[in-house]
Amino acid sequence: MIVVLAVLTIALFVACVGLFSLHSRSEKFKQRWFNELDISSALRNEKHHEWERANIAEEQITVLKQSFRDLATEQSKELGFGNHVQWRSTKKPTSQTYRIHFDIEPNGQRILEELTARFKRNVFTNDERETCRRIGRAEVVDFILNRINTANDPRYSEQLEIMEKETHV
Repeated sequence: MIVVLAVLTIALFVACVGLFSLHSRSEKFKQRWFNELDISSALRNEKHHEWERANIAEEQITVLKQSFRDLATEQSKELGFGNHVQWRSTKKPTSQTYRIHFDIEPNGQRILEELTARFKRNVFTNDERETCRRIGRAEVVDFILNRINTANDPRYSEQLEIMEKETHV
């Protein structure tokens, strides 16, 4: 009988250890489950907030697009785009045009004097790059002066210049 009691005690001890082991495992799984629920809830909340931000951003984009369309149509009405536009074909300026604007007109004379004072100073320096830059800037003023001198030439005819330009094009 003592042997049976010892065997039963040992079996009961093994069963208790097994139950304790199962209980500790179930507690670990329960803790994992609650952790996963917390993480899932946090991610769900974050996803919801991101979704709300995306919706707000989308609404702002649609509002901006609509306001841009409204502005474009408003400007097109103001500027007269569409079927009512009249295109002007501009002619290239002749030497006479340069003479009128820069030689005869007082404002043009002041502009030409300022351009000459600013860009026609000594072009040569020790730095080759700076010399090239200054020569390029002075070339614009030289071009204007050449066109004025051409128009002041007694042999100059505006019609001949226009015909010459048309044949070179």
